[in-house]
Amino acid sequence: MNLHLLRIFHTVGEHASFSRAAEHLGISQPAVSKALRELEDQLDVVLIERGSRIVSLTEAGQVLFEYAGGIFAMERAALEALQAYSNLERGRLRIGASMTVAGYWLPGYVADFSQAHPGIALSLTSANTQAIAERLLACEIDIALVEGPVEDERIESRPWRDETLLIVAPPDSELARAGTVSPAELSAATWVVREHGSGTREVMNRWLDRLGIVPARTLEAGSTEAVIQTVAAGGGVSMVPRVSSADQIALGKVATLTLPGVQLTRQLYRLRLPRRPLSPAALAFEAMIATD
Repeated sequence: MNLHLLRIFHTVGEHASFSRAAEHLGISQPAVSKALRELEDQLDVVLIERGSRIVSLTEAGQVLFEYAGGIFAMERAALEALQAYSNLERGRLRIGASMTVAGYWLPGYVADFSQAHPGIALSLTSANTQAIAERLLACEIDIALVEGPVEDERIESRPWRDETLLIVAPPDSELARAGTVSPAELSAATWVVREHGSGTREVMNRWLDRLGIVPARTLEAGSTEAVIQTVAAGGGVSMVPRVSSADQIALGKVATLTLPGVQLTRQLYRLRLPRRPLSPAALAFEAMIATD
């Protein structure tokens, strides 16, 4: 059934007039008459009593008129519901982030967004960069923010913000007492590193290669917090984000080391699927984190 023709028929029934229906719809009266004839031909039933100055519906026309009213009422309800999503009054937003981003950068944004849009159901998932990329590809999350670049032609990586990195060591170690160290001294140390698939580990490896540092030994830990605690316990040195180590540095649990002339940073990224449109909630959240 052609809904355009049905809408014209329903409007004629509402106004009991071809001319008033035409005026309401913004079309000509002959166009209204033609539409009704086409609808009757499609349905193979007479809908309008003709030959009278007053438009009246046949019995079949009355039945169709009532069903049409229900159809267009549902249409209006659907449009209102979709408008609520567009206006961020309803919906859901699934955010996925690598661990440091989820633990330190996003909580404030998530809280602000939740307060601004209480009708949006929010969830925040944390995992390493590789796992977040896989969840984005599976459409299990709407927003993806990670600590390292993703080499996948299906994913578009967009720079989000720069983050300062620090080299930390146990506070009672010889390296910490010296404060300023060389690549050779760092090569002789045990390094505490994140697991494979971690963006932090990928960035650390790139910096170590760039500086000519070849760790004598490595210990692997499954989160940045575990890395810092292992360093604090005397397990070795590591390269960690300043934002995640600030409290332990302030408490004197770990000490920072300086490489002369070197400022360690890394890029944080937003990941997108180029052909997947973002929901209004996702667009609003991206706008929020982009303006800070």
